[in-house]
Amino acid sequence: MFRERLMARRFLIVLDDIWEGKAWDTLKLYLGSNYGKGSRVMVTTRNEKLAMYMRQRTDPYSLPFLNDEKSWELLQKKVFQGENCPLELSNVGPLVAKKCRGLPSLIIMIAGILSSKKKEADLWLKVAYDICSHAFETKMSLKTIQSSYDHLANHLKPCLIYMALFPKSYEIPVSDLLEWWIAEEFVQDIDTWRLEELSEICLYDLVSRNLVMVSKTRSNGKMKCCIILDQVREFCLRKITEEKFMQLIVPYSYPEEQRLCMYIHDRTMTSDFKGSDPKEFIVHPKFSILDRKNPFRLLNNLRLVRVLHLLDIYLDNSLSAEFQSFPHLRYLAIFAKAFDLKWVSHLLHLQTLRVRSSYIMISSVIWKMSKLRHVDINEFPVTVWEEEDDIVLDNLKTLGMCRMSVADMTRKFWDKFPNLEEVKLHINEFGDHVSDYTSSALMNLDTILPWYLKCLSLSEMFLTHELVSSIAKLRYLETLKLSEIYFAGERYWDLGDYTFEKLKFLKLHRVFMTKWSCREESFPCLEYLVIKSCPKLEEIPEAFVDIIPLRLIKVIDCSDSVGNSAVKIKIESEEYYGSTSIQVHILKKDK
Repeated sequence: MFRERLMARRFLIVLDDIWEGKAWDTLKLYLGSNYGKGSRVMVTTRNEKLAMYMRQRTDPYSLPFLNDEKSWELLQKKVFQGENCPLELSNVGPLVAKKCRGLPSLIIMIAGILSSKKKEADLWLKVAYDICSHAFETKMSLKTIQSSYDHLANHLKPCLIYMALFPKSYEIPVSDLLEWWIAEEFVQDIDTWRLEELSEICLYDLVSRNLVMVSKTRSNGKMKCCIILDQVREFCLRKITEEKFMQLIVPYSYPEEQRLCMYIHDRTMTSDFKGSDPKEFIVHPKFSILDRKNPFRLLNNLRLVRVLHLLDIYLDNSLSAEFQSFPHLRYLAIFAKAFDLKWVSHLLHLQTLRVRSSYIMISSVIWKMSKLRHVDINEFPVTVWEEEDDIVLDNLKTLGMCRMSVADMTRKFWDKFPNLEEVKLHINEFGDHVSDYTSSALMNLDTILPWYLKCLSLSEMFLTHELVSSIAKLRYLETLKLSEIYFAGERYWDLGDYTFEKLKFLKLHRVFMTKWSCREESFPCLEYLVIKSCPKLEEIPEAFVDIIPLRLIKVIDCSDSVGNSAVKIKIESEEYYGSTSIQVHILKKDK
């Protein structure tokens, strides 16, 4: 009957709030041959992947978040129905609109609530600071989020609920979040080396479903921070209460256990935990407690902790005995006056180790921690121990900041990390003269660094032709960051015939050069160029006009001429290639 009604007619069909591709597949069977001949089907969905699946002749249109001005305009239209806003609400009204975070559906919901209330500033102010609870009064928001939650894959549900454990409106660092998910075993795969990639896919999935919002992006376009929307967080907190966020986990190394995830903050970190069942599992993504000198005594009954994030607390006492209480740690981030790697040598399940300390006591035990995936220690000395020759860390993906001598940078050393992707290096022991640089083993960097590196950061060194040649030979290199870089003699960086075949991201920070020349072939795949605090640099090479993939030039704390050359590159690229894809950001200070 449906198909017969459409035959030989033009039609407009609107499908609102589609959740599954099957519904679209079924409809397509009955659209008939008329579809496309002046007919249209418009579909709305909260799932970006589903929108891409259903697209026919045009790409999906993603509805943008409203800015503060448009949000207030919509709120007034719905509340006052064309009448002017009373003067007494002119200040608090925009605040209410801003608290809706640019979500039209939420603005309309709140407008419905405000329409039924007296037009008094204090009442509106209460609504502004309690948007979530008022939104749930309508039941519509709860129903919408429940539908989104129900359509999530099972492995995504604990990932989302976990994010609700953060404080309201807290910007969650994405790199940390992905490592926490892995530590909690929310993301699992047979190929363990893909866990970071899979966890990032999980986050993108939550973002595409409009449950999580990206609040900051990196210069390379990747997510830096994200926020769980307030009403979604409120929903998840109710889920935690209803279901107690209990999960049956079957770890590889110990028997079945029930895990209770909780979030610790000032109000809950009290003696109330003294009687806690030691089988309870606690997570604290943002640790902020009253006893900032020794938080460990408050965690004595919570021995199954896997994630311990203490970078916001400066610990000035010995930690040796404290870490013995947490044998199941998988993620440890700590800020201490002094730190000895021997203190964590028993943490055989540790995957991520982040340390900020004034004094690092190095030990060969770090190479025995076979589960390590990410080591981020502020400039620790790396020494090669002969007795550890047979050790291989297959899981290690990132390592830094290492302070190494050229003598220790041997192929034998790097072979211990066959899957290493990112390394940050401070190479020392060059000697006192420039000639030592060109004659050292550093000129053969490509033979003593893993050829499969994707990301390389180098700091505090002289840049020579030999070094540039060696870096260019790292054929899988996608990200290169140079910081505190010097030149012998004339401060001129001439790339000549060197080509960085797969480099996508280049950051130059305090590179003390005056002139820089290259060819368009030097960076055939470059997408992002960041130049920060290079005060002597005169301009960016004109060759960047012809680098077609280039998407962003970011200039921070440089001369006006550098900024002007970036703008010139953008204008000429548009003239020659009709491209408007290059963005130019010029900042006088880092933001």
